[in-house]
Amino acid sequence: MKNIIFLLAIALNISCITAQEVTLKKGRKIENVKRGTYYKTDKALLNKYLGIWSMTINNKTFKFKISKKKTEVDGIYIDRIAGKYYYDGKTDIYKNDSVYECSAMEYGLDVLEKGSLRFRFWDYDYKKYGKLEFKLLQDNKASFKLRESYNPDNDIKGFSIPTEMILTRN
Repeated sequence: MKNIIFLLAIALNISCITAQEVTLKKGRKIENVKRGTYYKTDKALLNKYLGIWSMTINNKTFKFKISKKKTEVDGIYIDRIAGKYYYDGKTDIYKNDSVYECSAMEYGLDVLEKGSLRFRFWDYDYKKYGKLEFKLLQDNKASFKLRESYNPDNDIKGFSIPTEMILTRN
């Protein structure tokens, strides 16, 4: 029994040693990328985007939640920015049946520093893609601009949500 506990303790220590976290900051170069390492994004760059951004239009509430997700890519872990939106004023943003996901198209320290993110956007009601530009204006204000993209199987013009808004972070 003591041998089993000893072996488990050694295995746990080895796994802690191999799992590393590296915070990516502007100007820092990563020479050797190591499998199993989590390359975290600098919080100072990331936190200005994270949260729930909203606006009320014609008694309907639009909410856009931006969060980070730890994602595995070829054996390493990186942060990815994901967005969820909802627009109807009747349900809560955290209920899965009314929340729609999109993810950032480009991501990196330079992109985060510029204050503007682009998302590939899916309109669940109109069944079509769009391009979303989310641009920080002030500490708690951002512009939201949704544009058409090529959709070979869909000729519906426009989107089921407003295409240009100024959102406030809650």
